[in-house]
Amino acid sequence: MKTVIKGVGIYIPPNRFTSEEVETMAGYEKHGVRHGMVKMITGCQTRHYVSEDEVSSDIASKAALRAMENAGIPPEEIDALLFCSVTQDFAEPATANVVADRLDIRNAYVFDVKNGCNGFLSGMDVADSLIRTGKARTAVVVSGEAISRWVRFDYKSREDLLTGSPVTLSLGDGGGAFILRGEETENKGILKTFFKSMPELWNNNVMWGGGTAFPRDPEKMYIPGTTKPLIDTQVAIADQYIAGMLEELGWRIEDVDFVASSQVAKWIVEKTREKMGVPVEKTSDTLVKWGNVASSNIPLAVYDGIEKGRIKQGSKVILIGGAVGFSSCVMAVQF
Repeated sequence: MKTVIKGVGIYIPPNRFTSEEVETMAGYEKHGVRHGMVKMITGCQTRHYVSEDEVSSDIASKAALRAMENAGIPPEEIDALLFCSVTQDFAEPATANVVADRLDIRNAYVFDVKNGCNGFLSGMDVADSLIRTGKARTAVVVSGEAISRWVRFDYKSREDLLTGSPVTLSLGDGGGAFILRGEETENKGILKTFFKSMPELWNNNVMWGGGTAFPRDPEKMYIPGTTKPLIDTQVAIADQYIAGMLEELGWRIEDVDFVASSQVAKWIVEKTREKMGVPVEKTSDTLVKWGNVASSNIPLAVYDGIEKGRIKQGSKVILIGGAVGFSSCVMAVQF
């Protein structure tokens, strides 16, 4: 029994902003900072933001519906739904309940999975376990990021703007979903998964608000955008463990058809690709047009690969994720 990806769907809000526009919104002129920093540091040219009346469950529901339509699987066949985002509608209950209600999924085990930008990959891993242990046959793994709500646009000083804005202004909103189903096959689906957590790095890029530590401080509700220690660790871990995974699978790097990775900055994607020895046409730089969409980066990159004809039936794909906390993931999937 293997867990196979039967359907893929995404949703990107229509409100599109260029990097120069968000730099203006953040007060670059007021603080005497020239335009172009966001694009130069991250590679992001445009990103999309939710409308005032849109929340995480709206985005997730639209992405999941498209994935279900793509798979040809109706709501009554869904046994589990995992909502796997950095953002959520509210503290209680789990946003997965809202998504399931909107999709008319009535007889499923629904819950949220939280693991920063690795939430989607963690959700895939949990869904894979449910399917392979016989607790579910078909699962929806979905993200719905409205992370622009946590982006600061009112920097108090030039120093704070220079430190935090280039990374946070590259963030974008959007959702992605996979329909996973168990099938009797050996050389298809999720074949290998590696997770590594480094909790000693938890105190990097912390958004302090929203929990019991600072329950009512609005100044704590912004993502700080200081990620260098995490970036360095992510590149090192991916380089260290991918080769071993390929060897266990009996794959050569030349056999890999596509690599979908976290989209924090374009140069990180390129550095990871170069270390792996993968040509640029086998990767995706969704960051350029959609920004860093947190946990949605992986499904967005896979969707992009499918749309461009780079992922087809039989394609061998490596998924690479990194998240604050710190956690890293490498997953091998055959379509």
